[in-house]
Amino acid sequence: MDNFNNTKWPLGWRAKLGIILPSQEEGQTSYEYRSMCPEGVITLETRVMGCSNITMDMLTRMRQDAVYGAELLAVAKPDVITYEPTAASFILGVKGVQDYINEVQNKTGIKTTTGASAVSEALKCLGVQKVLLCSRTTEEITIKEADYLQEVGFTISHHYSFGEEESNASLKRITPWELYNKLVKVYKQCTGVEGILVTGGAYRTVEMLDTLEKDIGVPVVTTVAANMWRCLQLAGVKEPVNGFGQLLGRAR
Repeated sequence: MDNFNNTKWPLGWRAKLGIILPSQEEGQTSYEYRSMCPEGVITLETRVMGCSNITMDMLTRMRQDAVYGAELLAVAKPDVITYEPTAASFILGVKGVQDYINEVQNKTGIKTTTGASAVSEALKCLGVQKVLLCSRTTEEITIKEADYLQEVGFTISHHYSFGEEESNASLKRITPWELYNKLVKVYKQCTGVEGILVTGGAYRTVEMLDTLEKDIGVPVVTTVAANMWRCLQLAGVKEPVNGFGQLLGRAR
């Protein structure tokens, strides 16, 4: 209660970040965003219809809901809006992502980003050109993600689809340190990698991201950290956020 009473008012006095999540998200992603918020920053969330079985058809249908979701968020006057799911924006392609951003900005007047554009900007910020892409999706969708990244100038040295070996339900139950072990194992099998991109907002990454980067010696970009970084950048919050990897630990 003391901490609550000492909170500066109004809430979000520094920035309000509007986040569009898929409906199947069970709270982990929301928790990670709140954990990463600097003082004076809050998140506002809405959801678009998805399902636990991630398919191309489902991801495509989410796009129109995501425009309406942005309009709902706009009523609460966030400083920036992100369509957070990486796979759902990657499959739109580079032009499709920009069309979505333009449509939302025209309808709401609010700065907008997406999971796909956020991770792309994050990799550029960290100077990563040759990428190991690790996705929770099936191979079909991971290839679409790789195509997007290559179109915007990255080299996908290797890619790995965790969705080919485990169901989405089991992937949600992976602990941070189980994911750490999976990523270290995949990384050690690759050569010429300058950084790792881990897509999939439901992965638990907060607890292990710093340790993973220190142990493997290259930057690691994750969906939630990249969206948070890009939203803070667009909202003009320059203060580094420590404890969540190199990306957020940099001044913006």
